[in-house]
Amino acid sequence: MTQTERDMQLVKSQPLTVKNAHRVAMIRKKESTEPPVPFHFRKKHLGMESFVHFSGKPEDEKELRPTDFKDWEVTEFKYPGYLEDLWEAACNAYRWSSFDPDIRGESDIMIYEKEIHDDLKRIPAERHEEYIAAYKQKFAAQLSALARCASPMVTGRSGFNVYKHEKANRTYQNRCEELRRWRDRILKTMERTKEEKLPEEEKQEKAWLSLKRDIESSADTIHELDTGKCRGYNRALFVSSILNKVSTYAGHGEVEIVQKAVEFISEYNTRVKKPIITPRNKFFTLPETAREIREKLNIVKGQENRELAFEGGTLVWNYGKNRLQILFDRIPEDDKRKELKTSGFRWSPKNKAWQRQLTPHALSAAKRVLNLQTLQP
Repeated sequence: MTQTERDMQLVKSQPLTVKNAHRVAMIRKKESTEPPVPFHFRKKHLGMESFVHFSGKPEDEKELRPTDFKDWEVTEFKYPGYLEDLWEAACNAYRWSSFDPDIRGESDIMIYEKEIHDDLKRIPAERHEEYIAAYKQKFAAQLSALARCASPMVTGRSGFNVYKHEKANRTYQNRCEELRRWRDRILKTMERTKEEKLPEEEKQEKAWLSLKRDIESSADTIHELDTGKCRGYNRALFVSSILNKVSTYAGHGEVEIVQKAVEFISEYNTRVKKPIITPRNKFFTLPETAREIREKLNIVKGQENRELAFEGGTLVWNYGKNRLQILFDRIPEDDKRKELKTSGFRWSPKNKAWQRQLTPHALSAAKRVLNLQTLQP
């Protein structure tokens, strides 16, 4: 149980209302000495945006109408009311586009609050308030855009300006996409940060298990092709898939992972009549390749970082991190950021730099993006 969940159980009893019903777990009659009972929000759907709430055991189907909420109090919530102050705005946003704006608005608050609650489990506690505030701001902008959308079925067709409301719908879709993109970016950043903090042994094990699943899936398909259980696929493509995936790890000097991959295929070959990958394949030389690359990388990592100033920033050869980094004096324009991403560079909040793996291709990309006429390795 998380601290947030414990806090919710410790809150004082609150009135059961239409605004908080969607997140209620336990209720009891006001001034009652009886123990609390479960509350089941929208437990039964009657059709056409019509729902029934139950209290107590679901099988008893003891209906609790919103008009009776005033007689009950909440003793436990499933999660806090992150968006409760936007409840009216959510309902009002559907006034021109739905025959049941209150139900639609209530549904949005329920769905988005649940999403926030799930997201916070993936975000460090010290970032919770920041995330909630930013989420609310973007969700409020989405509701504001939705409030300008209308349906002729609701408003009537007379005088309905199709082009005006098509524009409003596009704006609303843009606000929705902005929230989705922002959320995805934040969660991916949090996931990367979490990965970076893992012990090296755990990182290695996680990477190996992921690679093992891919290899095993391809190996099983190859075996089914060999035994006639599967048809219509090119066997060589699955062999190449295994080879390419493991070669990537070899190229990063991941000796232990590559060795495990080779041992896995070797053991698999002993269990089948036809080898998944024949011993003559260069796949079995990848551990040696990985060892050679690791030695080279260790030599490179020992080098002193190199810097090259250009107009508007600095280009850094970060040998310790094996990254080519671009540090701008000011935030690049949108077009420049798009060009950086297209060229394989990614923003690193930790290093405050645009970076990619230090390779000759990275140097060529940097030369092109930064318009540097002469750039030596």
